[in-house]
Amino acid sequence: MNDAITSQLVNDGRLQVVERQQIARVMKEQALSMSGAVSDDSQVKVAQLVGARYLATGSVQPSGRSLSLTLQAMDSSTAQVVFADSVTLGTLSQLQAGAKQLASRMADKLAGGKGASGSTEIVGDFDNAQVKDSARGLARSLAMRFPKLSGKVVESLPNGSLTCNFSGAQPFAGQFFEIDGKDEVTGQMTRKGFFLMNGTAGGGCSGRSKNDPGAAITRGDQLTAVPLKINVESLEPGPGTQPELAKLLADEIRAALDTVPNFRVANDPQLTAIGRVSGPRGRRNVELQLVDKSGNIVQKLDVPATF
Repeated sequence: MNDAITSQLVNDGRLQVVERQQIARVMKEQALSMSGAVSDDSQVKVAQLVGARYLATGSVQPSGRSLSLTLQAMDSSTAQVVFADSVTLGTLSQLQAGAKQLASRMADKLAGGKGASGSTEIVGDFDNAQVKDSARGLARSLAMRFPKLSGKVVESLPNGSLTCNFSGAQPFAGQFFEIDGKDEVTGQMTRKGFFLMNGTAGGGCSGRSKNDPGAAITRGDQLTAVPLKINVESLEPGPGTQPELAKLLADEIRAALDTVPNFRVANDPQLTAIGRVSGPRGRRNVELQLVDKSGNIVQKLDVPATF
């Protein structure tokens, strides 16, 4: 862990690292023990003697079947802890990546700005590739629940009011559709405008339409759903799940949805996915709810995950 942190900080370049040999020499001169417990005052004194602004200490501890890495930094001029963080690892093979991640976070806190080679690998009690695969599966499941609907115009009034029918399909309030129909002059199919559905009743639906210049919307014109604007909020970490995993899964779901034709990830979404991931490794569960702009739950998803 020491070697990985030192390597990361040196390669990052934002902080200068005092050689451990120099610290050892000073501690020997000051008759301080490196093997036993050293008080905070002694550590601060050592840091000052070697000209270090900060003193970083850490530990590797077992945490159930996992490992817990902790890292903190103390300001030698005030003896105050100015950085403290930890990460849980699923396997010993992740120790180097976890230590580098902690070192990168510490550099961000103490030096600010972006480093040249900060560690971006997410580590913890999960498999990154499996998280990505699960996110893709969730995106496909959502796409199946929101197929590209098509319907017909039943009646269109001059004031923009429109009634429609989707032959058993169930659009939701706030969904947008493109209106297509035959051009009265050429007889070719052309776009006539857009329709925003406001609600459903008695097997039909109603909403507001906006026609393109020179186009007249008439009975029988086709309604085709445009890609849904969607976003994913940060998922909540439930029992047995790390915050890093919840954030990673939300990011991966967002990226996966952006590749599905039914959706378009946007900051002003028609639908927002919220939920949580919980459970220990290999027996996790993902709960998602899709809510519209009014806060109504449009769809729910509850699936097991193996990551």
